[in-house]
Amino acid sequence: MKMKQKQFTSLRSSTQEEYGQIQTLCDIIKVVNDEKHFKSAQEVFDGIVPIMNRYIKRGTIGELTRQHIKAGLLNDESLFLNGQLDCDALREKLLKSITSDNDDKYERIMAQRDVFKFVGLLMYFNCFRKYTSVEQIREDFCQYLFDEETPEGDLSKSYLNDKLFYGFPMGGHAYPKYAFFWALNSLWEYVSDENGVLDNEKLQKKMVDEYQKCRKEMGLEALVDAHYTDDGPCHPEVFFPNTEEFYGPVLVAVESERKFIESCGEGKGPNRYPYWYERALLQNILDKKSGRSSDKEND
Repeated sequence: MKMKQKQFTSLRSSTQEEYGQIQTLCDIIKVVNDEKHFKSAQEVFDGIVPIMNRYIKRGTIGELTRQHIKAGLLNDESLFLNGQLDCDALREKLLKSITSDNDDKYERIMAQRDVFKFVGLLMYFNCFRKYTSVEQIREDFCQYLFDEETPEGDLSKSYLNDKLFYGFPMGGHAYPKYAFFWALNSLWEYVSDENGVLDNEKLQKKMVDEYQKCRKEMGLEALVDAHYTDDGPCHPEVFFPNTEEFYGPVLVAVESERKFIESCGEGKGPNRYPYWYERALLQNILDKKSGRSSDKEND
């Protein structure tokens, strides 16, 4: 039986959702579609493989972005208002500085994702670190996070990578991508023109904008009632979009805390918890700092 969800709210801010993994994927698809004129979801999947391979090699927060930050891009104390970090100003500064007219169309998409990924992480870190200078930010990211190496290599190309792109086109961490293409196949009539060719404007509307609009205008309770189905008696608090007519993230209701969680698509998997990913990265920094310089400020 479906759970009752009165006054539930989402934990994700509109800023963090504004340019996420699905938006990035849609933007890549739209650029390739201008040349390929896709006629099926399978053609889309096959057509973007070279770009996704490039993305994996590049890393979600790419080397050029990290070089900009290390070289002093953040060396601007005006980013702090009354001693508090102004993330909106930082986002605008990064977008203007990192993206360039000389970039190719794919690099501009990836660089834009760089900025939103980095600032999203920074916003979460700042809740605990309470940054008061750009040097504190640069130390956390450049000294303890960006330069980290794992058995798989550069951290920014493994753990820092968006899960949607990690291991594309295969891999257990790419669930959002599978959900997207499953929905795209079901919704093809809604995202294509009269000749069956993918329409970029319709793609954006159906796969991104419609959910955001409904979430804002209806609220999550009404949205779930209208467009979602629960996962059955074993997991009645997990809701999946009715992909024959609607696309959106998996939603997990937590009744005792009166909220919805926008899941990465794993339902009740490890990433059902809000900011699980961000918290793990922050802990990585704190562990390293405590082992090397435990007397530093903010430890």
